Amino acid sequence: MAHDLPATDRRATARALEPIRATGGLKARYVFADGATRIDTLTEYGGYRLRFPTTHAAHIEASQINTGGGVAGGDSLEIALDVGAGADAVQSSPTAERIYRSMGPPAKIDVSLSLGPAARLDWLPQETILYSSARLHRRFEIDMAADARLLMAEMVVFGRVAHGEVPGVGELRDDWRIRCGGALVFAESVRLEGPIAELLARSAVAAGARSTGLVVALAPEIEDRLAPVRAALAAARSQCGASAWNGLLTARFLGTPEDVRRDIISVTEVLSGRAMPRVWMT
Repeated sequence: MAHDLPATDRRATARALEPIRATGGLKARYVFADGATRIDTLTEYGGYRLRFPTTHAAHIEASQINTGGGVAGGDSLEIALDVGAGADAVQSSPTAERIYRSMGPPAKIDVSLSLGPAARLDWLPQETILYSSARLHRRFEIDMAADARLLMAEMVVFGRVAHGEVPGVGELRDDWRIRCGGALVFAESVRLEGPIAELLARSAVAAGARSTGLVVALAPEIEDRLAPVRAALAAARSQCGASAWNGLLTARFLGTPEDVRRDIISVTEVLSGRAMPRVWMT
C-alpha cells in the first residue's frame, strides 16, 4: 500500500504524479419556465459530464458522470448548482464515486448548492467508496431561501467490501455548512485520519461498521415527516436514527453497504414522495 512506502519514496512518487493530476467539475443553473424545470446554463470540464434522463415530469433529473472512472490523490472536483426560483431538480449519479489510494496529497471535492425562493433540490448521488489508503477532503456549502426545499443523501463506504479489502491508513475530512434564509442552520465536520479500520472499530466511532449514511432535509413543514421516517426505520437493517427540529430533519446510518443503501432509499422515498432516480436501480 502507498503508506507502507518510506516517506521519501512517497514524496518522490507524489511529485512525479503531480503533473497528471486532474481538475474537473460541473456548473449548472436550473430555471422554471413554461410549467417545467429546464437547464439554463451548463459548464462541464475535466472529464465530468451531466446527462438528463427523460422523466416526463415537471422536475428535471440530472445524472453526473465521471468519465475518468474515479478520483485519485491530488485530483480536484468542483460542483456548483444554482436552482432558480420555483425550479425542481433531482441530482444523482449512475455509479459510485471511487476515491483511489493516495501517494501523498488528498483528493478534493467541493460542492456548492444555491436554492432560490420556492426552489427544490434532491441531491441523491450514489455512494462514495474510499479505497484503502485513500485521502479525501470534501466540503458542502449550501445557501437556500427560507421557503426552499432541500433533500440530501450521502453514503460513504470504507474499502472495497465486496473484494474483502480492509482499509489501511487513510484520511477523510467531511465538512457541511447549510444556510437557510441567510442563517447557519446545519454545520458538521467529520475527521478520520490514520488506521481507518482501527478507528472504525471503536464503539464511539462506528463499532466496526464499514459504511455510513447521512440524510438531511430542510423544508417549512419537514418536522411533520419525522413520524413517517421513523416508521420506515422500524424495518431498518442498519443502526440508524432520525430527529427533527426547527425546520430540519436528519437521519444517520451505520452498517454494511447493502443495509445502509437499502435504508437510505427507504427514508429518502418517504421524504421526497417520489421514487429514487432510476440510475440507483441499475
